[in-house]
Amino acid sequence: MSSDYQAVQKALSGGADPAMLCATCPWDRNCITPPEMTAADIEARMKEGAAQDEKRAAEARAAGLDPGMPAGTLLTALMFAGRDISAYVCPVFSLRLRSSGGRRIADAFKGQMQEWDDQK
Repeated sequence: MSSDYQAVQKALSGGADPAMLCATCPWDRNCITPPEMTAADIEARMKEGAAQDEKRAAEARAAGLDPGMPAGTLLTALMFAGRDISAYVCPVFSLRLRSSGGRRIADAFKGQMQEWDDQK
């Protein structure tokens, strides 16, 4: 996915017409790719990091040492923060969303989200 993103971004930087890029879309018309992780996935990783920190701290205390900072928990939080809500967005879609007409796109999505019915 990232290689497609970079190719599209490079084409945009080189002056390619966004409409042409959409017509030849390497993302198979998938303007937005959902997040890779869920909140539950992140919570599980955080628990793993905390368990490893607890084990290291217990070993350090048993050896009479200062357990130090919970580095595993901190690094896990930094590494996975926001991955449950961050989506990949096509560079053309991003460009259009930031344009003067971007409000129309956002309003259309908002309207669809407000009308969404999981029962259908």
